[in-house]
Amino acid sequence: MYEKITYNQFIVNRLINWNIDLTEDDILRGQGADPQIVHSRKPSLLKAAERALVEGPGLIQPMALTEENFVREHRHERIIMTDGAALTGPFVIKHLSGALRVVAAVCTIGSELEDATSQLFYKDPLYTMALDGLANPAVENLAQQVCGEIAEHVMAEDLQASSPLSPGNPAWPVEVGQPQIFSLLEPSTTGVSLTPGGMMTSKKSVSFVVELGPKMTQAKMCSFCSLNETCGYRNA
Repeated sequence: MYEKITYNQFIVNRLINWNIDLTEDDILRGQGADPQIVHSRKPSLLKAAERALVEGPGLIQPMALTEENFVREHRHERIIMTDGAALTGPFVIKHLSGALRVVAAVCTIGSELEDATSQLFYKDPLYTMALDGLANPAVENLAQQVCGEIAEHVMAEDLQASSPLSPGNPAWPVEVGQPQIFSLLEPSTTGVSLTPGGMMTSKKSVSFVVELGPKMTQAKMCSFCSLNETCGYRNA
Protein backbone atom coordinates (compact mmCIF):
# COMPACT_ATOMS: atom_id res chain seq x y z
CA MET A 1 0.00 0.00 0.00
CA TYR A 2 1.19 3.51 -0.81
CA GLU A 3 0.71 6.67 1.16
CA LYS A 4 1.58 10.12 -0.09
CA ILE A 5 3.86 12.35 1.95
CA THR A 6 4.95 15.92 1.33
CA TYR A 7 8.36 17.51 1.83
CA ASN A 8 9.88 20.63 0.30
CA GLN A 9 6.70 21.07 -1.79
CA PHE A 10 7.19 17.70 -3.49
CA ILE A 11 4.66 14.85 -3.35
CA VAL A 12 6.19 11.40 -3.24
CA ASN A 13 4.93 7.88 -2.75
CA ARG A 14 6.03 5.79 0.18
CA LEU A 15 5.38 2.05 0.05
CA ILE A 16 4.33 0.60 3.39
CA ASN A 17 2.72 -2.59 4.71
CA TRP A 18 4.82 -4.75 2.40
CA ASN A 19 4.43 -8.50 2.87
CA ILE A 20 7.56 -10.58 2.59
CA ASP A 21 7.23 -13.69 0.43
CA LEU A 22 10.48 -15.65 0.55
CA THR A 23 11.60 -19.22 1.12
CA GLU A 24 14.54 -20.96 2.75
CA ASP A 25 16.04 -21.41 -0.73
CA ASP A 26 15.89 -17.65 -1.30
CA ILE A 27 17.87 -17.18 1.90
CA LEU A 28 20.44 -19.76 0.86
CA ARG A 29 20.87 -18.13 -2.54
CA GLY A 30 21.18 -14.79 -0.75
CA GLN A 31 24.17 -16.28 1.07
CA GLY A 32 25.69 -17.39 -2.22
CA ALA A 33 24.93 -21.06 -1.51
CA ASP A 34 23.42 -23.70 -3.81
CA PRO A 35 20.11 -24.76 -2.20
CA GLN A 36 20.26 -28.25 -3.71
CA ILE A 37 23.66 -28.92 -2.18
CA VAL A 38 22.63 -27.48 1.18
CA HIS A 39 19.49 -29.63 1.35
CA SER A 40 21.46 -32.80 0.70
CA ARG A 41 24.73 -32.17 2.51
CA LYS A 42 24.57 -29.24 4.94
CA PRO A 43 21.68 -29.58 7.39
CA SER A 44 23.14 -26.98 9.75
CA LEU A 45 22.95 -24.29 7.07
CA LEU A 46 19.39 -25.31 6.23
CA LYS A 47 18.38 -25.20 9.90
CA ALA A 48 19.82 -21.69 10.21
CA ALA A 49 17.94 -20.58 7.10
CA GLU A 50 14.68 -22.01 8.46
CA ARG A 51 15.19 -20.13 11.71
CA ALA A 52 15.98 -16.90 9.85
CA LEU A 53 12.80 -17.25 7.81
CA VAL A 54 10.76 -17.41 11.03
CA GLU A 55 12.57 -14.79 13.12
CA GLY A 56 14.12 -12.51 10.52
CA PRO A 57 11.00 -10.83 9.07
CA GLY A 58 10.33 -9.24 12.45
CA LEU A 59 13.61 -7.35 12.05
CA ILE A 60 12.70 -5.99 8.64
CA GLN A 61 11.35 -2.44 8.31
CA PRO A 62 10.54 -2.10 4.61
CA MET A 63 10.00 1.29 3.07
CA ALA A 64 10.32 2.75 -0.40
CA LEU A 65 10.17 6.24 -1.81
CA THR A 66 9.48 7.08 -5.44
CA GLU A 67 9.24 10.39 -7.22
CA GLU A 68 8.36 11.10 -10.83
CA ASN A 69 10.46 13.71 -12.60
CA PHE A 70 9.47 15.23 -15.93
CA VAL A 71 12.18 15.23 -18.58
CA ARG A 72 12.88 18.66 -20.07
CA GLU A 73 15.42 17.60 -22.68
CA HIS A 74 17.94 14.99 -23.79
CA ARG A 75 21.21 16.79 -24.44
CA HIS A 76 24.40 14.98 -25.48
CA GLU A 77 25.09 12.64 -22.54
CA ARG A 78 22.61 14.25 -20.16
CA ILE A 79 18.94 13.76 -19.33
CA ILE A 80 17.80 17.04 -17.80
CA MET A 81 14.69 17.28 -15.63
CA THR A 82 12.39 20.27 -15.43
CA ASP A 83 13.89 21.31 -12.09
CA GLY A 84 17.44 21.25 -13.53
CA ALA A 85 18.55 17.96 -11.96
CA ALA A 86 20.24 15.60 -14.41
CA LEU A 87 21.28 12.02 -15.05
CA THR A 88 24.52 11.86 -16.99
CA GLY A 89 26.76 9.49 -18.89
CA PRO A 90 26.59 7.27 -21.98
CA PHE A 91 25.26 4.29 -20.01
CA VAL A 92 22.28 6.29 -18.75
CA ILE A 93 21.57 7.79 -22.17
CA LYS A 94 21.71 4.37 -23.83
CA HIS A 95 19.15 2.80 -21.52
CA LEU A 96 16.95 5.81 -20.74
CA SER A 97 16.71 7.42 -24.17
CA GLY A 98 13.19 8.40 -25.14
CA ALA A 99 11.95 8.88 -21.59
CA LEU A 100 9.15 11.35 -21.05
CA ARG A 101 9.40 11.02 -17.28
CA VAL A 102 11.89 9.37 -14.95
CA VAL A 103 10.98 7.76 -11.63
CA ALA A 104 13.70 7.78 -8.99
CA ALA A 105 13.35 5.22 -6.21
CA VAL A 106 15.07 4.21 -2.99
CA CYS A 107 14.05 0.98 -1.25
CA THR A 108 15.28 -0.17 2.14
CA ILE A 109 14.55 -2.82 4.74
CA GLY A 110 15.94 -0.63 7.51
CA SER A 111 18.89 -1.09 9.83
CA GLU A 112 17.47 -3.36 12.55
CA LEU A 113 18.37 -6.62 10.80
CA GLU A 114 21.79 -5.23 9.90
CA ASP A 115 22.40 -4.29 13.53
CA ALA A 116 21.34 -7.77 14.65
CA THR A 117 23.85 -9.46 12.36
CA SER A 118 26.63 -7.27 13.73
CA GLN A 119 25.74 -8.21 17.31
CA LEU A 120 25.35 -11.94 16.64
CA PHE A 121 28.31 -12.56 14.35
CA TYR A 122 30.70 -13.99 16.95
CA LYS A 123 27.98 -15.73 18.97
CA ASP A 124 26.24 -17.56 16.14
CA PRO A 125 27.96 -17.11 12.76
CA LEU A 126 25.74 -19.58 10.87
CA TYR A 127 22.58 -17.81 11.96
CA THR A 128 24.18 -14.45 11.22
CA MET A 129 24.93 -15.60 7.68
CA ALA A 130 21.34 -16.75 7.29
CA LEU A 131 19.98 -13.39 8.44
CA ASP A 132 22.23 -11.63 5.98
CA GLY A 133 21.06 -14.08 3.33
CA LEU A 134 17.48 -13.09 4.14
CA ALA A 135 18.25 -9.39 3.82
CA ASN A 136 19.57 -9.65 0.26
CA PRO A 137 16.50 -11.18 -1.41
CA ALA A 138 14.20 -9.17 0.88
CA VAL A 139 15.38 -5.82 -0.45
CA GLU A 140 15.38 -7.23 -3.99
CA ASN A 141 11.81 -8.44 -3.50
CA LEU A 142 10.79 -5.01 -2.24
CA ALA A 143 12.35 -3.33 -5.28
CA GLN A 144 10.53 -5.71 -7.61
CA GLN A 145 7.21 -4.87 -5.97
CA VAL A 146 7.90 -1.16 -6.36
CA CYS A 147 8.73 -1.64 -10.04
CA GLY A 148 5.47 -3.52 -10.46
CA GLU A 149 3.55 -0.66 -8.85
CA ILE A 150 5.23 1.85 -11.17
CA ALA A 151 4.43 -0.20 -14.27
CA GLU A 152 0.81 -0.64 -13.24
CA HIS A 153 0.47 3.07 -12.50
CA VAL A 154 1.44 4.19 -16.03
CA MET A 155 -0.56 1.56 -17.93
CA ALA A 156 -3.62 3.81 -17.70
CA GLU A 157 -1.71 6.40 -19.73
CA ASP A 158 -0.73 3.87 -22.40
CA LEU A 159 2.87 4.22 -21.32
CA GLN A 160 5.45 1.63 -20.36
CA ALA A 161 7.94 1.50 -17.52
CA SER A 162 11.47 0.48 -18.43
CA SER A 163 13.58 -1.99 -16.52
CA PRO A 164 15.13 -0.46 -13.39
CA LEU A 165 18.64 0.92 -13.72
CA SER A 166 20.87 0.99 -10.64
CA PRO A 167 24.34 2.46 -10.12
CA GLY A 168 27.13 -0.08 -9.78
CA ASN A 169 27.91 -0.87 -13.39
CA PRO A 170 31.45 0.22 -14.39
CA ALA A 171 29.82 2.59 -16.90
CA TRP A 172 27.69 4.14 -14.11
CA PRO A 173 29.64 3.72 -10.84
CA VAL A 174 28.00 4.31 -7.48
CA GLU A 175 30.02 7.45 -6.76
CA VAL A 176 28.50 8.98 -9.88
CA GLY A 177 25.03 7.45 -10.05
CA GLN A 178 23.98 7.52 -6.40
CA PRO A 179 24.29 11.31 -5.92
CA GLN A 180 22.35 11.80 -9.16
CA ILE A 181 19.48 9.59 -7.94
CA PHE A 182 19.52 11.20 -4.50
CA SER A 183 19.22 14.63 -6.16
CA LEU A 184 15.85 13.54 -7.58
CA LEU A 185 14.23 12.68 -4.23
CA GLU A 186 14.79 12.97 -0.48
CA PRO A 187 15.48 9.48 0.89
CA SER A 188 16.36 10.73 4.38
CA THR A 189 12.67 10.29 5.18
CA THR A 190 13.36 6.53 5.03
CA GLY A 191 16.48 6.77 7.18
CA VAL A 192 18.75 6.17 4.19
CA SER A 193 21.75 8.43 3.68
CA LEU A 194 24.69 8.56 1.30
CA THR A 195 28.38 8.39 2.18
CA PRO A 196 30.94 10.58 0.37
CA GLY A 197 31.90 7.49 -1.65
CA GLY A 198 28.36 6.94 -2.87
CA MET A 199 27.43 4.02 -0.60
CA MET A 200 24.04 3.92 1.08
CA THR A 201 23.38 3.50 4.77
CA SER A 202 21.40 1.50 5.76
CA LYS A 203 23.41 -0.97 3.69
CA LYS A 204 20.42 -3.17 2.84
CA SER A 205 19.01 -0.61 0.48
CA VAL A 206 18.80 -0.22 -3.27
CA SER A 207 18.30 2.79 -5.49
CA PHE A 208 17.30 2.90 -9.14
CA VAL A 209 15.65 4.91 -11.87
CA VAL A 210 12.87 3.81 -14.22
CA GLU A 211 11.96 5.63 -17.41
CA LEU A 212 8.38 6.15 -18.50
CA GLY A 213 7.47 6.47 -22.14
CA PRO A 214 5.70 4.84 -25.10
CA LYS A 215 8.27 2.13 -25.90
CA MET A 216 10.67 1.34 -23.12
CA THR A 217 13.46 -1.23 -22.88
CA GLN A 218 12.59 -4.30 -20.84
CA ALA A 219 15.43 -6.34 -19.36
CA LYS A 220 16.16 -7.80 -15.93
CA MET A 221 18.18 -5.65 -13.55
CA CYS A 222 20.88 -8.33 -13.45
CA SER A 223 21.56 -7.76 -17.17
CA PHE A 224 23.13 -4.39 -16.34
CA CYS A 225 25.28 -5.62 -13.45
CA SER A 226 29.02 -6.21 -13.83
CA LEU A 227 28.67 -9.39 -11.70
CA ASN A 228 25.89 -10.94 -13.77
CA GLU A 229 28.05 -13.89 -14.84
CA THR A 230 29.31 -14.81 -11.38
CA CYS A 231 26.64 -13.75 -8.85
CA GLY A 232 25.05 -16.69 -7.07
CA TYR A 233 21.82 -14.78 -6.59
CA ARG A 234 21.36 -13.55 -10.18
CA ASN A 235 17.96 -13.92 -11.79
CA ALA A 236 17.98 -16.69 -14.34
